[in-house]
Amino acid sequence: MILTLTVNPAADQTLWVDRVDPGSVHRVQGSQIDPAGKGINVSRMAHRLGWPTIAFGFLAGDTGKIVEKALHAEGVQHHFVRVPGQTRLNVTVVDSAGTATSFFGPGPAVPAEGLSALDSLLRFWLHAGRILVIAGSLPSQVSESTYAAYVRAARRQGVKVFLDADGPAMREGVDAAPDLIKPNVAEAERLLQRRLPNDAAVVQAARELVDRGVGVVVISMGARGAICASGQRGWRVRPPVVERRSTVGSGDSMVAGLAVALARGDDLVAALKLGAAAGAASAASTGTGLGTAEAVEAILPHVEIEAFA
Repeated sequence: MILTLTVNPAADQTLWVDRVDPGSVHRVQGSQIDPAGKGINVSRMAHRLGWPTIAFGFLAGDTGKIVEKALHAEGVQHHFVRVPGQTRLNVTVVDSAGTATSFFGPGPAVPAEGLSALDSLLRFWLHAGRILVIAGSLPSQVSESTYAAYVRAARRQGVKVFLDADGPAMREGVDAAPDLIKPNVAEAERLLQRRLPNDAAVVQAARELVDRGVGVVVISMGARGAICASGQRGWRVRPPVVERRSTVGSGDSMVAGLAVALARGDDLVAALKLGAAAGAASAASTGTGLGTAEAVEAILPHVEIEAFA
């Protein structure tokens, strides 16, 4: 079982228009809305890849009901704690040239009793999990040490922990030594507080994070693939060229592929291949949708993995 934790989920809406003119009225040519939040996307893709998963987190208001209804329609098992307010609504406007303009809404404030309820719920289910994926941003007023506490709790239960976050919560979480992290380059730069201007710098960053106690470090680089380090080993991951229609959910899909492969006992190279294929499949999907299992299967043989010293 793959458990995912998304404490600040969202509903993602994509609107397609001919062009964006500030101050003007726009006629929308198409619209799509999907449940979102990094951990939720991991569960959605893991489910598509045929692996059991449960999504945990907070939901609020009518937007939260949209997320819950959409997950139910996809068949993704979930246990959410209801809190006051409204779950985030993120809107992305795409013009005819493919330029995307995004507006990310704020999440609800989470009361102490909500945090306590989620803590009890998640700790109850930990015994059923092989991997816990902790992903995304924290709501306002939630301690930046929250992810680190969950990393330690899961590891005490013998559950592997993947962390995909940003900022202070990521820095504290890394100090708790998760089994795998997957920042993109910008997130890795903020984590290490320095620029990573080229692939050599990304390789050095991944190795440095391994030296700090992380089991596996995967730094994603968009269409250029990813760099992975674990112990003294390293790999460069190159997905095939696909028509990139959207980057929304691509990194989350990569995490899902990694989690599914490692949960079923595959080695790390096989996991990197499945993760890259899942990420590329979602990049080729439209709007805020994710790739299909069939798309992942078609891309998988074309992923290249190169070991480096």
